[in-house]
Amino acid sequence: MQRLIAITVLACALAACATPPAPSHETPALRLAPALLGHPLNLQQHLTLQAPGREQQLDVLLEADAQHVQLGVVAMGQVAVRLEWDGVTLTEDAAPWWPQAVSGARILSDLQLTLWPVAAIQAALPAGWQLVEAGDVRTLTDDGAVVTVITRTGPQVVELDQRREHFKLKIESRDLSAAASRP
Repeated sequence: MQRLIAITVLACALAACATPPAPSHETPALRLAPALLGHPLNLQQHLTLQAPGREQQLDVLLEADAQHVQLGVVAMGQVAVRLEWDGVTLTEDAAPWWPQAVSGARILSDLQLTLWPVAAIQAALPAGWQLVEAGDVRTLTDDGAVVTVITRTGPQVVELDQRREHFKLKIESRDLSAAASRP
């Protein structure tokens, strides 16, 4: 499930520019060490974002290992943003047309919410926040109120329902490390 959710959060961030501002209880910003992920990732993903009155698609390349996370977003056939996180410094290089409301910090936090182990995330959440995983479903709550639900709906498909910000994201993944090992 974790491999499939890789860029879930990127689209969440993209949706932020099409949705109303978040309520006063903003989702906590995660800054977990890359090593806490526990395994390397090399994914190509196709994202479909559905927000009130619009649908948008984009592609993402994600690489992660114990030292750093690298992410590239392609939208409308152009590189929109590149992101790197080494556990200390977050570096972001965005195209001039990329929405300023979609920050690298938000993208990183959403990635970690969907991919990092529940125990690592739970340890970083402030009081009142909880992340629970049951089977193919991961749920983030704020004082008992459901904020985000992430569901694996197929072997390579994950759906994220960001209830507080009113958008849904479908993520179709392809593991590039598995494809590279084939003759």
